[in-house]
Amino acid sequence: MRRRGAILGLLALVLAGAGWWIVGAQPQPEERRAGPGDVYLALGDSLAAGVLLSQPEEAYVARIGAALQARAPIVTHNLAVPGATSATLLRQQLPQALALIHAEQQAGRRVSPITIDIGGNDALAVRHAPAVERQRMLAQVEANLGALLDQLIAATSHQGRREANIAVMTYYNPFPGDAGDPTSEAYWSARLNETIMRVAQARQVAVADIRAAFAGGNVYRYTYIAAGDVHANADGHALIAAAFLEALGYTQTTGFSAGRE
Repeated sequence: MRRRGAILGLLALVLAGAGWWIVGAQPQPEERRAGPGDVYLALGDSLAAGVLLSQPEEAYVARIGAALQARAPIVTHNLAVPGATSATLLRQQLPQALALIHAEQQAGRRVSPITIDIGGNDALAVRHAPAVERQRMLAQVEANLGALLDQLIAATSHQGRREANIAVMTYYNPFPGDAGDPTSEAYWSARLNETIMRVAQARQVAVADIRAAFAGGNVYRYTYIAAGDVHANADGHALIAAAFLEALGYTQTTGFSAGRE
């Protein structure tokens, strides 16, 4: 796979084969000072699971894990489930995540970072539903994501200090339309992302905002939507990995790796 200019420009700051991690010079929320720990935990849907990719290492979770491993030993646990919604994540992945966090703490190890992508399947499930059902969906995502983050923050905090970096992702919009038109898919995609960002920011959780990177014609370049599938391709996953690493406040001073050739 050839490296593309857009990916090189974004990834050069955040992916490397060697070097030291540096937290950005701007003042950071308390949770961003934690830094990588002994375990990287990923939660989410089919994007986090790497659906449709030809090689496991192309997935954004694997790319983040590789970037972290280049800095220091770390184990990646990916609990993502294709088709997951905000409700099923709470019921299925969260209990597993909390058990893992507790077990690692008992062993003297720290879970950080934690990455999350969720809400896309909630939106797809009501894509052709009336506006009132879509509004209800947004309220459910807000409540479920808030509950998820609250429990993860509580589980990874000690004496009021956060010991894990947590980041949640916005979604790209694979469908055409006007974000100002309530009858457009673009409108509801924007409302979903506003919900995700509002919940995260209220809790000082980092947001990996990928919307601009996939905007316009780029959605055809970085996803399989031209073939009728909304999932990101390998280059799209590289962009998502870069956005997460940047949001988490991790950068490296030397070296660079964009993934497979």
